[in-house]
Amino acid sequence: MSLSIEPIWSWPLVVLTSVGLTVLVWTTYRTQLKAVPAGTARMLLGLRLLAVVLLILAMFRPAVQKTETDETPVQLLVLADVSRSMNTADMPNKKTRFQAIRADLERLGPRWKEFGKQVEVRQFDFGRELSPFDATLTEAAGEQTAFGKVFDEVLREVRDRRTLGVLLLTDGAYRAMPPFDADPFSAARKLAEAQVTVYPVGYGASSISTAALDLAVEDLVIPEVVFEKNRVPVKAKLRAVGAAGKKVRVRILVEDRGRKPAGESGELKPAPANSQTKTVQEYEIKLDSETIPIELSFSPQLPGELKVGIEVEAAEGELLKGNNTRATIITVKQGGLNVAYFDTARPEQKWLNMVNGADKIQLDFQEVRRGRLAVQTKIDPTWFEPGRYNVFIIGDVPAEVFGPELLKRLGERLEDGAGLLMTGGLQNYGVGGYATTPLDNWLPVELDPADARPAGKVNLATQVSGKLKMLPTEKGQREYVMQLGPPDKNRSLWQDLAPLTGASKLKAKNELIEPWAVTADNVPLLFATTVGRARVAAFAGDTTYLWCTVSKQPDLHQRFWRQMILWLARKEADTDQPVWVKVQPRNLAPGGVSTLTFGARAVDGSPLKEAEFQIKVIGPDGVETSLTPRSANGEYSAEFLKTQAPGDYWVRASAKQGGQMLGFDAFTRFIVDARDLELDYPSADYEFLKQLASITGGSTQNPEELDGLIDRLKVAKLSDLTRIQLITLWDNWWFLMTFVSVMSLEWFLRKKRGLV
Repeated sequence: MSLSIEPIWSWPLVVLTSVGLTVLVWTTYRTQLKAVPAGTARMLLGLRLLAVVLLILAMFRPAVQKTETDETPVQLLVLADVSRSMNTADMPNKKTRFQAIRADLERLGPRWKEFGKQVEVRQFDFGRELSPFDATLTEAAGEQTAFGKVFDEVLREVRDRRTLGVLLLTDGAYRAMPPFDADPFSAARKLAEAQVTVYPVGYGASSISTAALDLAVEDLVIPEVVFEKNRVPVKAKLRAVGAAGKKVRVRILVEDRGRKPAGESGELKPAPANSQTKTVQEYEIKLDSETIPIELSFSPQLPGELKVGIEVEAAEGELLKGNNTRATIITVKQGGLNVAYFDTARPEQKWLNMVNGADKIQLDFQEVRRGRLAVQTKIDPTWFEPGRYNVFIIGDVPAEVFGPELLKRLGERLEDGAGLLMTGGLQNYGVGGYATTPLDNWLPVELDPADARPAGKVNLATQVSGKLKMLPTEKGQREYVMQLGPPDKNRSLWQDLAPLTGASKLKAKNELIEPWAVTADNVPLLFATTVGRARVAAFAGDTTYLWCTVSKQPDLHQRFWRQMILWLARKEADTDQPVWVKVQPRNLAPGGVSTLTFGARAVDGSPLKEAEFQIKVIGPDGVETSLTPRSANGEYSAEFLKTQAPGDYWVRASAKQGGQMLGFDAFTRFIVDARDLELDYPSADYEFLKQLASITGGSTQNPEELDGLIDRLKVAKLSDLTRIQLITLWDNWWFLMTFVSVMSLEWFLRKKRGLV
């Protein structure tokens, strides 16, 4: 036992303060007590000085330090991983990780006795949770490796007992789903606070053994909303391990809805191919471990919710096949627009191509080369097949590139009702020789044969130079194409856009055709009209990309072009069903959260705010769950949490207003991927084990270092643990009670003598 003093400030400052306080009380308090009897004065002065002594004692913060030896028994916890990844056979002599751990535990059994009676070795198995050690296990069967949950349970085991340490025999691969996905690092910090050290012992290879052949599809990307008969790009990644030298085939799978009703899934079958799609591709694997980008495409034939996936055909000897397929849900709508766009490689073409991201538009681009490379441009006649494209856009392309036959076919498509737009350029309109082609009968502007020039020659007389601000005319203000915003703000939005750099000179074909857009000097920039069944337009500009690069208004740029295409295809007034429902994300890992948004719209498309919704989710097991809708800022939503089982989950939304049903029920779907957490990526994670060890003050070990670790733990055990107890003499109830009592007694006596 010893006395410990820790002053509240530095020693000189505390001593000076103590002396000054004592002198101050002695000199000032005595003068106040001159009229008091000597005995009472001495008592009051003594009480005041005693209070000062107590304050000085508190400033020095004295404590008594007691040291004693703790000889109570301690425990050593040994945790063996029994999750399924431990069945990976990548240990010496082709043993599995599980077998290697069991062999080490059996070998170390006699060594536990070397600790003597003062150390109890307690063995556990763990996967998703901590469980008693089972010596009869022949293979690992745990579905998850939940280190956070396991460490929380270890905390309960060490709470009331001294613990020599925790031996963690594992591959270190953390794989857990709710509700077992507690943060392992947070749990490790709690162990560190409890002075429990974790010693991870790593088993397995840090990369999947090339002997374990595995092909997997990852990162599937498909547009969520597409249109029937459009070409839909499908992208993914093929991860191949242990397949060097093999050729594998990857294909698109499309759900066969057949006569399947909404709420029932169909079988995935190979997607049919056509001349514009690529549904199958063969890849040669060159490396033992390789990731290959996949780019395929298909064309959905019917509208509705559709399951689409990519499958890599299983290779001979492949054991794990559950990751060979990845699928998602897309929405196929009617009325999709196919746009054929012919132009040279120029900035305008690059930015106009971005309209391809609009959910109603599929834009296919045919590059037209110039100069010595012009002979390489061969336009396939299938571009002009009946029904293939709804809109044709011709950029800076002369008529001779198409030739008489293709221009004749284009005229036939216009007779069928397709739309046509020609944009500004140096090699089109009259300069490009279109005055003597069938398009002269369709375009809304005059085409003069005298303007024609040979390929590569420019006719400056047909061009307008300078910076040209594009503004809607009075007629244009009323047209759908020119609406960039509300009527009261539309013209100002156009004013804010960067001016075009030059344009083609255009003149209306007759007085009935009025321009929709002009420059500030009234130079016509856009004419549009209806000819027969076709809508046609002539646009003088070819630098609208400046609205994106200079004005930083890509949304307005895309709105203009999207509205132009929709108008040409007569699709500007399309509407949808009254009740709608959407789900995000379309694909979930087991245990994830699915967010549903839904609503109802009136005939004019405006949202209905007083509708009553009923939302149900039907799981792959057929169990139906009703959700409670919530409303915020005029939007309705709900969350679905019961996503543990893999498969298709159907969402059904219905709505009422005034007791009357609104339209038909809306359906959508999402997929919980059939992931095998333990075997999709069975490689060991030694970096994770190092972080766990570092947090608790331990160190990672290899299996062959186990004996050395046990020797070090024996030394730690034989060194008796010393327990230090610090008893403070100032920070307790009796010290405070003494101080309060002294001050109260002194105040009482002064009050009795009339001094206060």
